[in-house]
Amino acid sequence: MVKTTKTISGGLVVLFEGMDGTGKTTQLQLANEALSAAGWQVVAVRGHGGTPIGEALRAVSLSITARPALTDLHISLAMHAALAEQVIIWRAAGKIILIDRGPLSIPAYQLYGDGLAPELVWPAVTSDLAQFNPELRLVYTAAVTTAMDRARHKLGGGSDYFESKGQDYFERINIGYQIVIERFKCTAIDCQDTSINEVSRLTLLAIYRALDATNSQA
Repeated sequence: MVKTTKTISGGLVVLFEGMDGTGKTTQLQLANEALSAAGWQVVAVRGHGGTPIGEALRAVSLSITARPALTDLHISLAMHAALAEQVIIWRAAGKIILIDRGPLSIPAYQLYGDGLAPELVWPAVTSDLAQFNPELRLVYTAAVTTAMDRARHKLGGGSDYFESKGQDYFERINIGYQIVIERFKCTAIDCQDTSINEVSRLTLLAIYRALDATNSQA
Protein backbone atom coordinates (compact mmCIF):
# COMPACT_ATOMS: atom_id res chain seq x y z
CA MET A 1 0.00 0.00 0.00
CA VAL A 2 1.39 3.40 -1.01
CA LYS A 3 1.87 5.83 1.84
CA THR A 4 0.38 9.26 1.19
CA THR A 5 3.47 11.26 2.07
CA LYS A 6 4.03 13.59 -0.87
CA THR A 7 3.12 17.23 -0.36
CA ILE A 8 3.64 20.46 -2.27
CA SER A 9 4.75 23.71 -0.68
CA GLY A 10 1.75 25.99 -0.28
CA GLY A 11 -0.65 23.29 -1.40
CA LEU A 12 -2.52 23.11 -4.70
CA VAL A 13 -6.20 23.93 -5.25
CA VAL A 14 -8.09 22.44 -8.19
CA LEU A 15 -11.66 23.49 -8.95
CA PHE A 16 -13.92 20.97 -10.71
CA GLU A 17 -16.70 22.97 -12.36
CA GLY A 18 -19.51 22.30 -14.82
CA MET A 19 -23.20 21.51 -15.03
CA ASP A 20 -24.55 18.51 -13.19
CA GLY A 21 -24.31 15.53 -15.50
CA THR A 22 -21.01 16.48 -17.12
CA GLY A 23 -19.12 13.99 -14.94
CA LYS A 24 -17.12 16.43 -12.82
CA THR A 25 -17.82 14.60 -9.53
CA THR A 26 -16.81 11.25 -11.03
CA GLN A 27 -13.62 12.81 -12.36
CA LEU A 28 -12.83 14.35 -8.99
CA GLN A 29 -13.22 10.94 -7.34
CA LEU A 30 -10.99 9.29 -9.95
CA ALA A 31 -8.36 12.01 -9.56
CA ASN A 32 -8.47 11.62 -5.79
CA GLU A 33 -7.92 7.86 -6.09
CA ALA A 34 -5.08 8.20 -8.63
CA LEU A 35 -3.23 10.94 -6.75
CA SER A 36 -3.60 9.17 -3.40
CA ALA A 37 -2.34 5.92 -4.97
CA ALA A 38 0.68 7.87 -6.24
CA GLY A 39 1.46 8.96 -2.68
CA TRP A 40 0.06 12.50 -2.62
CA GLN A 41 -1.82 13.88 0.34
CA VAL A 42 -5.21 14.81 -1.08
CA VAL A 43 -8.39 16.39 0.22
CA ALA A 44 -11.56 15.97 -1.85
CA VAL A 45 -14.40 18.23 -0.79
CA ARG A 46 -17.66 19.76 -2.01
CA GLY A 47 -17.51 23.49 -2.60
CA HIS A 48 -21.25 23.65 -2.02
CA GLY A 49 -21.00 22.03 1.40
CA GLY A 50 -17.68 20.75 2.68
CA THR A 51 -18.02 21.95 6.28
CA PRO A 52 -20.72 21.37 8.91
CA ILE A 53 -22.33 24.76 8.29
CA GLY A 54 -21.77 24.37 4.57
CA GLU A 55 -23.61 21.04 4.48
CA ALA A 56 -26.52 22.56 6.41
CA LEU A 57 -26.69 25.41 3.91
CA ARG A 58 -26.42 22.94 1.03
CA ALA A 59 -29.52 21.14 2.25
CA VAL A 60 -31.40 24.42 2.23
CA SER A 61 -30.05 25.29 -1.22
CA LEU A 62 -31.20 22.00 -2.76
CA SER A 63 -34.61 21.99 -1.10
CA ILE A 64 -37.67 22.75 -3.23
CA THR A 65 -38.19 26.09 -1.53
CA ALA A 66 -39.05 29.19 -3.54
CA ARG A 67 -36.74 32.14 -2.91
CA PRO A 68 -35.17 35.11 -4.70
CA ALA A 69 -32.11 34.39 -6.83
CA LEU A 70 -30.14 36.79 -4.65
CA THR A 71 -30.68 34.40 -1.74
CA ASP A 72 -28.93 31.61 -3.66
CA LEU A 73 -26.00 33.93 -4.31
CA HIS A 74 -25.59 34.63 -0.60
CA ILE A 75 -26.00 30.96 0.33
CA SER A 76 -23.19 30.07 -2.08
CA LEU A 77 -20.94 32.81 -0.73
CA ALA A 78 -21.59 31.68 2.85
CA MET A 79 -20.73 28.05 2.03
CA HIS A 80 -17.53 29.12 0.31
CA ALA A 81 -16.47 31.46 3.13
CA ALA A 82 -16.61 28.58 5.61
CA LEU A 83 -14.71 26.24 3.29
CA ALA A 84 -12.05 28.84 2.50
CA GLU A 85 -10.92 28.79 6.14
CA GLN A 86 -10.32 25.05 5.88
CA VAL A 87 -8.47 25.47 2.60
CA ILE A 88 -5.94 27.74 4.34
CA ILE A 89 -5.21 24.93 6.81
CA TRP A 90 -4.91 22.29 4.08
CA ARG A 91 -2.64 24.53 2.01
CA ALA A 92 -0.33 25.01 5.00
CA ALA A 93 -0.07 21.22 5.21
CA GLY A 94 0.93 21.03 1.54
CA LYS A 95 -2.10 19.05 0.40
CA ILE A 96 -3.69 18.84 -3.03
CA ILE A 97 -7.25 20.14 -2.57
CA LEU A 98 -9.87 19.00 -5.06
CA ILE A 99 -13.07 21.08 -4.85
CA ASP A 100 -16.28 19.86 -6.44
CA ARG A 101 -17.90 23.07 -7.69
CA GLY A 102 -17.00 26.45 -6.26
CA PRO A 103 -17.04 30.17 -7.06
CA LEU A 104 -17.20 29.73 -10.84
CA SER A 105 -20.64 28.15 -10.62
CA ILE A 106 -22.06 31.46 -9.38
CA PRO A 107 -21.93 33.37 -12.69
CA ALA A 108 -23.23 30.30 -14.56
CA TYR A 109 -26.20 29.75 -12.27
CA GLN A 110 -27.02 33.08 -10.65
CA LEU A 111 -25.98 35.47 -13.42
CA TYR A 112 -26.84 33.58 -16.60
CA GLY A 113 -29.31 31.06 -15.21
CA ASP A 114 -31.27 33.28 -12.83
CA GLY A 115 -30.59 36.67 -14.42
CA LEU A 116 -29.03 38.53 -11.49
CA ALA A 117 -27.43 41.85 -12.36
CA PRO A 118 -23.78 41.56 -13.49
CA GLU A 119 -22.76 44.36 -11.13
CA LEU A 120 -23.91 42.18 -8.23
CA VAL A 121 -22.36 38.94 -9.42
CA TRP A 122 -18.94 39.66 -10.91
CA PRO A 123 -17.45 41.54 -7.91
CA ALA A 124 -18.76 38.84 -5.57
CA VAL A 125 -17.24 36.09 -7.72
CA THR A 126 -13.88 37.86 -7.95
CA SER A 127 -13.68 38.19 -4.15
CA ASP A 128 -14.94 34.64 -3.65
CA LEU A 129 -12.40 33.17 -6.06
CA ALA A 130 -9.56 35.10 -4.41
CA GLN A 131 -10.23 33.23 -1.16
CA PHE A 132 -9.28 29.96 -2.85
CA ASN A 133 -6.76 31.29 -5.41
CA PRO A 134 -6.93 28.01 -7.36
CA GLU A 135 -3.90 26.93 -9.34
CA LEU A 136 -6.14 25.01 -11.74
CA ARG A 137 -9.71 25.64 -12.86
CA LEU A 138 -11.28 22.71 -14.71
CA VAL A 139 -14.64 23.05 -16.45
CA TYR A 140 -16.32 19.91 -17.80
CA THR A 141 -18.66 20.41 -20.74
CA ALA A 142 -21.34 18.40 -22.53
CA ALA A 143 -24.48 19.05 -24.53
CA VAL A 144 -27.26 20.37 -22.32
CA THR A 145 -29.65 17.51 -23.09
CA THR A 146 -26.95 14.94 -22.34
CA ALA A 147 -26.03 16.58 -19.05
CA MET A 148 -29.66 16.88 -17.98
CA ASP A 149 -30.38 13.22 -18.77
CA ARG A 150 -27.32 12.07 -16.84
CA ALA A 151 -28.13 14.29 -13.86
CA ARG A 152 -31.72 13.09 -13.62
CA HIS A 153 -30.62 9.48 -13.96
CA LYS A 154 -28.28 10.04 -11.03
CA LEU A 155 -31.20 11.40 -9.03
CA GLY A 156 -33.29 8.34 -9.88
CA GLY A 157 -35.59 10.28 -12.17
CA GLY A 158 -36.33 12.93 -9.56
CA SER A 159 -34.95 16.43 -9.22
CA ASP A 160 -33.61 18.88 -6.68
CA TYR A 161 -34.32 22.62 -6.67
CA PHE A 162 -32.05 23.33 -9.62
CA GLU A 163 -32.68 20.15 -11.60
CA SER A 164 -36.42 20.89 -11.43
CA LYS A 165 -35.94 23.85 -13.78
CA GLY A 166 -36.45 23.61 -17.51
CA GLN A 167 -34.06 23.15 -20.41
CA ASP A 168 -33.96 26.88 -21.20
CA TYR A 169 -32.50 27.46 -17.74
CA PHE A 170 -29.68 24.99 -18.41
CA GLU A 171 -29.06 26.39 -21.87
CA ARG A 172 -28.38 29.74 -20.17
CA ILE A 173 -26.11 28.04 -17.63
CA ASN A 174 -24.19 26.40 -20.45
CA ILE A 175 -23.62 29.82 -22.03
CA GLY A 176 -22.52 31.09 -18.62
CA TYR A 177 -19.88 28.39 -18.32
CA GLN A 178 -18.53 29.25 -21.76
CA ILE A 179 -18.09 32.85 -20.58
CA VAL A 180 -16.48 31.60 -17.36
CA ILE A 181 -13.98 29.48 -19.33
CA GLU A 182 -12.80 32.51 -21.28
CA ARG A 183 -12.95 35.07 -18.48
CA PHE A 184 -11.06 32.99 -15.90
CA LYS A 185 -8.72 31.11 -18.26
CA CYS A 186 -10.14 27.73 -17.33
CA THR A 187 -9.11 24.37 -18.74
CA ALA A 188 -12.17 23.04 -20.56
CA ILE A 189 -12.61 19.28 -20.96
CA ASP A 190 -15.29 18.04 -23.36
CA CYS A 191 -17.15 15.04 -21.91
CA GLN A 192 -19.79 14.70 -24.61
CA ASP A 193 -18.28 11.90 -26.70
CA THR A 194 -15.17 11.18 -24.66
CA SER A 195 -14.76 8.07 -22.53
CA ILE A 196 -14.52 8.35 -18.76
CA ASN A 197 -10.98 6.93 -18.89
CA GLU A 198 -9.86 9.50 -21.46
CA VAL A 199 -11.40 12.36 -19.49
CA SER A 200 -9.61 11.03 -16.41
CA ARG A 201 -6.32 10.98 -18.32
CA LEU A 202 -6.82 14.58 -19.43
CA THR A 203 -7.76 15.61 -15.90
CA LEU A 204 -4.65 14.05 -14.34
CA LEU A 205 -2.48 15.53 -17.08
CA ALA A 206 -3.77 19.01 -16.24
CA ILE A 207 -3.24 18.45 -12.50
CA TYR A 208 0.32 17.21 -12.93
CA ARG A 209 1.10 20.17 -15.16
CA ALA A 210 -0.20 22.46 -12.43
CA LEU A 211 1.95 20.63 -9.87
CA ASP A 212 5.02 21.03 -12.10
CA ALA A 213 4.29 24.73 -12.63
CA THR A 214 3.84 25.30 -8.91
CA ASN A 215 7.06 23.44 -8.08
CA SER A 216 9.01 25.46 -10.67
CA GLN A 217 7.87 28.69 -9.02
CA ALA A 218 8.83 27.55 -5.50
